[in-house]
Amino acid sequence: MPSRIYTNNVSRSREETGMPTQPTIAVFSLWLLFPAAASAVWEVAESPHFRVYFRAGTVAPAPIVQHAEEFYAEMHRLTRGMPNAKIDIRICHTQADFQAAVHAPIQDWAVGCAFPRQRRIFIQNPTHLALAKLQLAQVLRHEIAHVLFWQYTQKASADIPLWFVEGIAIYLAKEWVPSRHETLLSRIFSNTLMPLSELAREFPTAQGDADLAYAQSQDALRWLVEVKGSETLWALVEHLHAGHPFHTAFEDTVGWDVATFDARWRASLPERYQWMALFSNVYLFWGGIGGLALLSYLFCRQRRRKHLKKLAEQEQEIDAFFEA
Repeated sequence: MPSRIYTNNVSRSREETGMPTQPTIAVFSLWLLFPAAASAVWEVAESPHFRVYFRAGTVAPAPIVQHAEEFYAEMHRLTRGMPNAKIDIRICHTQADFQAAVHAPIQDWAVGCAFPRQRRIFIQNPTHLALAKLQLAQVLRHEIAHVLFWQYTQKASADIPLWFVEGIAIYLAKEWVPSRHETLLSRIFSNTLMPLSELAREFPTAQGDADLAYAQSQDALRWLVEVKGSETLWALVEHLHAGHPFHTAFEDTVGWDVATFDARWRASLPERYQWMALFSNVYLFWGGIGGLALLSYLFCRQRRRKHLKKLAEQEQEIDAFFEA
């Protein structure tokens, strides 16, 4: 059975991880033959857990390897007992290279994808990510999270809904993509969210709807952690690691079935985002700023008038004294 392809349509400060500040990297050239693409010279940088393939002169591999190893060290709850096989990361120079290397149906807006069973990750060139207003570190962490999560929960992988898979990858990668947040807000107050049940097996292909699917997945996982705690989430992951069916594991650890969770999560949204909705709308925001400025001006003008009136009254009292 082929594994799913996980795509990403999208830093944190360094922490002590026990890893060397600069992972040992071996770099050498080799010939790779990608399906549907002509053979080309690539170089590879190796570290304890990763091989990073890249075209010479297109990207510096050291930061990529370092980000990958740091994140791997953070994910010790998923890497326990992980096989020694390394994870391959291929940095594609152009979108055409990316599409050819993936060699599978993939949306034009995707900037990264993972094949967890094969422990392979494909990412577009960081220059392309910058144009998409994304960070290489976030995309890299997201795709590594897919590989590690699948490897750890593979006994139950066929049963895990896609919204949860993407949600936990975003949660673990600590992603923040403003466009997703804006999309979620607009759909909350227009009451046009998609049921989580519709996001169980696949996401929409249109970029706007895909953004919403990612945003809902992210917020649903975040709310789960807010109301039940991170240890509940990890308990669920452990149940999946043991091979328990997702819906059974979810109800046993969270205390609700998925339908109840979906309903409660949806009910929480308007209250949680009512103030943020005001400031996320650019017209309302600047209108509010303008209104505050006008009120401030009127208040200051009124104070000035009162002050001038008081000075005039004092002047009249002085004039009356001298006249007497």
